[in-house]
This record gives sequence, structure tokens and C-alpha cells, in this order.
Amino acid sequence: MELIDVIDTQGQVVGSAPRDQIYGQKLPHRIVHVMVEHDGKVFLQRRSRHMTFMPGHLCTSAGGHVSAGEAPLEAAQRELLEELGLEGPLVPVAEFVFDDGHHRRIFLYRARMEGPLRFSEREVDGGMFLAPEELGRLLDEPCHPQLWPCLERLFPGPSADARTRWKPSSTR
Repeated sequence: MELIDVIDTQGQVVGSAPRDQIYGQKLPHRIVHVMVEHDGKVFLQRRSRHMTFMPGHLCTSAGGHVSAGEAPLEAAQRELLEELGLEGPLVPVAEFVFDDGHHRRIFLYRARMEGPLRFSEREVDGGMFLAPEELGRLLDEPCHPQLWPCLERLFPGPSADARTRWKPSSTR
């Protein structure tokens, strides 16, 4: 059973709970996202059609929950390896709150692509590389609701312009 740290509104760990309880009771917790860059473009993964939450949606390069007792940087490195088969240094970009009625503290990192992507068949159905000026293409794609806030912090101008025309997918 996967345990996830529960946090207070300041981001301090106050306990842990199973994933079902985290979402059933909308307990505040931490999420990591990694944006992989290569040749001036960022890789956006397409979530596997086998995923229970938002299958087929575009999302950050890699991401997931911070497990109980795990540091956000460790979680980001784990997710990057699990989902894309990549290892390497991560650079912190931002820490912010995403609250759509369920409080999540997001830790966003960036990585330079070193080596080929090796997708987790269970979690990833491919993806695409986009330059900042191409972000408007996402307007016609189903996107995870945490993607745009991450893009806005990575590329403040182009993503903010595109987002004004974006309609979010349903959230959990």
C-alpha cells in the first residue's frame, strides 16, 4: 500500500495516508513535476490509456506523488527514471500551491535530456516536444490540469498567452 505524506497549508508534513484516503478526503499533499528540455523544446508526455486518472492526457515530462518519508527531489528523480528512463541532475524551477478544491504543493524541476527516452509502458503512451512558441497547439489537446501552471513557470510569456484560451479538463 502506497503511503503519501499529508501536509499542512505551510507545506509541513503532519502525517501520512494511503492514496485512496488522500483523494477521498482531499487531504493536502505534495506532487512533483519534471520538465525535460532538449534543443530549446520541452517534452510533454501522453499519459497511458491504461491509467485510471486522466488517461491519454498530456502532462509534464514526468511527475507524481511524494511518497511518505521521501524528499521532493528524490521523488522527482524516481519519477523521471520510472516514467522516461532518464537520470541526471534536476534544477528546481518553482514551488507553488495548486488548489482546485484539493490543496497540493507542487515542486517543479527541469532537466536536460541526456540519452534516449525509455517509456514506462504502464504509465506513458509517448508524447511530443514543443518549443515555447508552439504551446498554442495544446489548446486542441486534452491536458492534465497541473500542466499549464507548470508551463507558466517554465515559460512565462508564451504559455500565459496560450492559457487564456485554454479550457481545463475535469479534475479529481
